[in-house]
Amino acid sequence: MGRATEVPVTPSVLRWAIEESGYSTEDIAHAIGVRSALLEQWAAGDSKPTLTHARKLASKLHRPFAALLLPAPPESRPLLVEFRHPIGDRRELNPDERRYVRKASRFQEVLSWLARELEIERPQTPSASIDDDPVSVARVARDVLRISTTDQEAWTSPSAAFDEWRTALERTGHLAFLFSLGKDSSRGFSLWDDFAPVVAVNTAWNESARIFTLFHEMGHLITRTSSACLEPVRATSRTDPVERWCERFAAAVLMPTKDVETTLRQSGWRPGGQITTLAIAKNLATRYKVSLRAAVIRLIELNAAAWALYDEIPPISDKKPPGGGGGGRSRTQIREDQFGDRVTSLLVSAVEQDVLSRSQAIEFLDIPDATFDELAQTGRRRR
Repeated sequence: MGRATEVPVTPSVLRWAIEESGYSTEDIAHAIGVRSALLEQWAAGDSKPTLTHARKLASKLHRPFAALLLPAPPESRPLLVEFRHPIGDRRELNPDERRYVRKASRFQEVLSWLARELEIERPQTPSASIDDDPVSVARVARDVLRISTTDQEAWTSPSAAFDEWRTALERTGHLAFLFSLGKDSSRGFSLWDDFAPVVAVNTAWNESARIFTLFHEMGHLITRTSSACLEPVRATSRTDPVERWCERFAAAVLMPTKDVETTLRQSGWRPGGQITTLAIAKNLATRYKVSLRAAVIRLIELNAAAWALYDEIPPISDKKPPGGGGGGRSRTQIREDQFGDRVTSLLVSAVEQDVLSRSQAIEFLDIPDATFDELAQTGRRRR
């Protein structure tokens, strides 16, 4: 029986890919079915992996197979995302977060360049600091988005609401990505750029929770902070002040003060009164197509409830309902859903104006050649 083919992976490239992945040596070794000591030998150049193991390495590290054969590690931008968590907790980005932040960063770099080449107007992103009143900033943001509370109440479901909010953000020049980061990862992250600001939302949660994340991350873009946000915050001495500001901003965007106060009065509430049960918050959440958490935060901000009510929110309130799974969708549909209308619109415009070749756009989106024309037609109708 012949000896298995060995692959001359570059040790320095392998060490770089392992470090960039965020996985430990033990995690990677276990995933590809070898001892940690053997993986360390490959990284040191003392031995070489077989073709089968090299392919498994590339897959686990989320790198093209050919990348492991490069003569030296490629230059790459550092991950400039600040991990947001309760003060005192120490945690780095996990491997899934690192993977998707890298992916979003690569997309952002190309799309920012395309926006400049196509001479597209800069995004309409308000600018503020956490010293500014989040409610006032939210009013400005809502004016830019051109969404009324009448619009919100007419939407048929949180899913429809998310699509409408996402479209509004994209219409103002922002990129809104959907990534399957998993429930142990950040709710979302933001990446600032003058021409291609990104908000990314973790699909591990239901649509109502995603809406709140969408505008929480929008708050980071407004404050010009690139962040990955682990979980909703509770107002304590350990609360990150930037996170707290973004929570207040998101709740105020989704539920304008005057409208909410009118709704509360219709429920029998009067200024100075305290809401101590979740029933009214649930009604608000249903009316405005938002999460129960967002509704409670809004009540607290309006001095209509105390933080004790926040502690009453069931842990399952943000969870997705069982079932589903998105089966039957084509790769093109998956990519459209993942990266949004603005990405496809920019790429189609770039091809039409000879800024990119058709093959480059197809490779960028990772879709079959035959579907690009259909995508282009859809993009033209949306412009």
